[in-house]
Order: sequence, then structure tokens, then C-alpha cells
Amino acid sequence: MQTTSYTLKLSNGHVWQVIASKQTAPWVDRLARIMELRRSEQNGYPKLIFLDKDEEISDTLFAGLNLPDMPGSGWKLHDLKWLRFYAHHATPDTVCRFGNEDTHGLDVVRMWQSLHPIYARVIEDGGLPFHAGMAAWNGRGALFAAPGGTGKSTCCRRLPPPWKALCDDETLIVKDKQGAYMAHPFPTWSEYLFQRSEKTWDVGQYAPLSALFFLEQAERDEVAPIGAGKASIYILESSTQICRRDWRHLDKKEEARRKTALFDNACNLAREVPSYILRVSLTGEFWKLIEEVMASHDLITANTVW
Repeated sequence: MQTTSYTLKLSNGHVWQVIASKQTAPWVDRLARIMELRRSEQNGYPKLIFLDKDEEISDTLFAGLNLPDMPGSGWKLHDLKWLRFYAHHATPDTVCRFGNEDTHGLDVVRMWQSLHPIYARVIEDGGLPFHAGMAAWNGRGALFAAPGGTGKSTCCRRLPPPWKALCDDETLIVKDKQGAYMAHPFPTWSEYLFQRSEKTWDVGQYAPLSALFFLEQAERDEVAPIGAGKASIYILESSTQICRRDWRHLDKKEEARRKTALFDNACNLAREVPSYILRVSLTGEFWKLIEEVMASHDLITANTVW
């Protein structure tokens, strides 16, 4: 039986194949459209296999996957209630089974939760998810971080050409094999939860990360550098806003391990990428200050990467 399959590829070399069962295919098709994933044939990359709550793995449905017998020994469950993840030491693949609940908006919540294995792998390799908007200028990426409702989306909308706003709420920062940080735009899931949105995000798109800006509302535009110590706290807070949803029902030891990894990654990022407080007024041209900052670090390149 032919299965529905898409590929998600990140700039650090991580590749995932997203595979649907017959019952989850419409849901996976919608997820792939939102994230602009490309259809693919089955391949040797790690897989995210999505099953409905009553479906079982079968040879006819997923021929050639060579998964250990479920629910045999060795499978480890991470239950996020609406989506349940099963991992096994003998395979890089993850089985993702829908929970029993079925309420309004739950499809979107499951899509949000489906990123959990991807984010966990990125954190293991030194990256982290970030509650921030992302924009690119001259081929370099800048992130705009702030609590919800305090200016990320507005700042992204106000940026003029040649700036290109890529997302306004959630960004995935990955660390490549050379130790450089790259930023990928990820969906604003609230647009699907609370609006009749048709917006999509190309999550395979990326830009080298040049600077982090933590927003404050002000009477006039101003940019002020912050040290690595303070920046690491800000980075950790912003990343924790994304990650805490995935810490549900973890045992104490595993939760502590993940929090420690996130802390270490935040500290390393703060040392490598400059951070600033960006005070933004209602009518100023704040992007000119950002351009000066990025130029002063000699981070401009003429070649775009999307």
C-alpha cells in the first residue's frame, strides 16, 4: 500500500520523513502544506509515523520500516495527551499516535506538538527553538524576541524592502557541523487556532543568524548591547516558552536533563551571537539601527540562502 510521505530538511543536516497512515493522511497533508514540506518516497532518514488512536502498525501499511513489535518491550512513551510519542532504542523512528480527545482546534494543537521530536533532536545538537520573529537582510538573519502581544509581529510587518520577514512568532535555531548558527522560520500556530488563516511557512528556508534583539516599547528608537550573561537568561526564557509544552509527564530525571541541555545551549548561543535590547517607537525607523549593528559586525553577505 502506498503511504503519504513528506520530507523535512534542516540546514544542520537533520532530515525527517513524515509518514501518514490512511486515517491520518488528510491531517499530515495539511501539516505539510502549512510547513511547505515536499512529497517524497520512503527513504533511510528517521521517520515520524502518524497513526490514529485505533490504528496499529502493520506490514501491509508500513512495509519495509522494520520497526520493533509494538507494544513490545523497549518502547518508551512520552504522552502529551493529544499526541503520544513512542521511541525505541533499536530505531531512529518515532511513532506518533493521536490521543482519544477530539475537540475544536485539536488538529492544530497536534501539529504544534508534532514538532516535539524534531526540537528534542535539535537541542541535543546544540540548537534550540525560540519564541521570536525572524527577518533577513542581505542574506543574514535577525530575531525579534518579546512576550506575546508586545511587538514581534508589528516589527516584522513594518520592515521595508530589502528586508524580508520570514515568521513572526516561532523560530528554530540550529547549530551546523561547523558550529555556525542558522535560523529557520516556523509557523505561527495561533493563526490557525484563532483565525481562518491560509498562511504557510517554508521551514526548510534558513539564514545565518547575525543578531538577537529583545524588544521593548519606547518613545524613541534605541539599540543597546547586552552582555553574554544577561543575554543567556533572556535566551533561556524565550526558548523555555516553547519547550515547556514538551516537558509534560516527563520523569524528573529526564526533565532535568533537558533543562540542563537547554541552559547550556542558551549560554553557548549568547557567547557566539550578539544580543541587544531594541527599544521601538510607534513611528520610528528602527530597522536602520539594526542595519548599523549588523554592518558593524561585518556580517553582511551579498548571497541570500533562501
